Amino acid sequence: MYKVLDLFSGCGGLSEGFLQAGFDIAVSVEIDEKACETQRRNHPETFIIQGDLTQLSPQELEENSGISKFDLIIGGPPCQGFSAIGTRLGTSKSFGEFGEDPRNKLYKEFVKYVRHFQPKMFLMENVPGLYTMHKGLVKENIERDFWYDDPDGLFIGYNVTTDIVKALEFGVPQNRERVIFLGVRKDLGKTLAHPQPLFNEGEFFTVEDAISDLPPLGIRDGNHAVPYSIKKKSKYLQLLNTNAKSLKRDNDFKRGFLYNHKTRFQNERDRELFRILEPFQNLKDIDPELIPIRLRNGFNDFYRKLAYDKPSPTIIAHLHKDGLAFIHPEGEQARSLSVREAARLQSFPDNFVFSGPQTAMFKQIGNAVPPLLAYHLALHLRDALEQEQTIQHHEQIAMSL
Repeated sequence: MYKVLDLFSGCGGLSEGFLQAGFDIAVSVEIDEKACETQRRNHPETFIIQGDLTQLSPQELEENSGISKFDLIIGGPPCQGFSAIGTRLGTSKSFGEFGEDPRNKLYKEFVKYVRHFQPKMFLMENVPGLYTMHKGLVKENIERDFWYDDPDGLFIGYNVTTDIVKALEFGVPQNRERVIFLGVRKDLGKTLAHPQPLFNEGEFFTVEDAISDLPPLGIRDGNHAVPYSIKKKSKYLQLLNTNAKSLKRDNDFKRGFLYNHKTRFQNERDRELFRILEPFQNLKDIDPELIPIRLRNGFNDFYRKLAYDKPSPTIIAHLHKDGLAFIHPEGEQARSLSVREAARLQSFPDNFVFSGPQTAMFKQIGNAVPPLLAYHLALHLRDALEQEQTIQHHEQIAMSL
């Protein structure tokens, strides 16, 4: 079983996908306390370090975990500094050190760990805006940091493949894109191919596939665990839960309970607006006399109702502040998404349980890599590792003859 180090791991979305693909997530590092609690509940066999990677050295990680060798390093450095919004909020126009936003430099901590442990391969993911930021100079600089060959021979360097992947094309019912950096240590003499999409337009899963089976809720309805059984599984739910059910977890899912299907409070004025809105309808197209609240300028698109027959927009961490951009498609329920519904749209399996207050759960979900996307990326990397292992085996046989 291939040994993995997960950096900037959040609540464990990447780890979840790689676990389902048969990897050993040996060590995980995350700064957020509540996200670490979620990981410990769902991934009890992983050695989880709650810490700041800018303060934690690779040597300290070795000492704490007792592990000095990894086949693979994965992770997603915080990406807000690379996002379009982050750029508008003060990133310098000159290239330099990617502007003044300190989050733009966190990827260097990932590079530091790759340089120290020199795994066979790595996967680093981030926002798609990074791909073209500063006319591609940011992407090129990151690739160069991994490729650089140490003249003293202490660091071998990596051949890097960079790609933008669409979660929709890997079975996630969400319009989400990510840029991925796939690295192979140069002494292995290969470059990783781009992962191939599994679904085409017309085959994409929708919001209905993901959440229409869940018990209806009003505001502040639901409990930590609610009685539940899937009467008719959609293809998406089968895909979501088949691999996950083989994992050992301390929960009651198999005994007919579903966790985290709980809503937040919305006032009655908002709820009346939720009932009036059609999916993805702009507020400026509604008769002002029908709108129960006075809207500020620029907030025409602030309220957004999802459509059952379409994929969801990108699930974002802003969900922890409010859910007004993610209103349930059914007007009778007149509410924003529950924690479990957001998790379904992010492709977390039903036996993955989130810890912490509700706001923390939404934040964890919005920041996560969709596990179903991670699963297919993991299979892609596993194939490459197995090919490398086969080549090494044949070379050893040839040398012994």
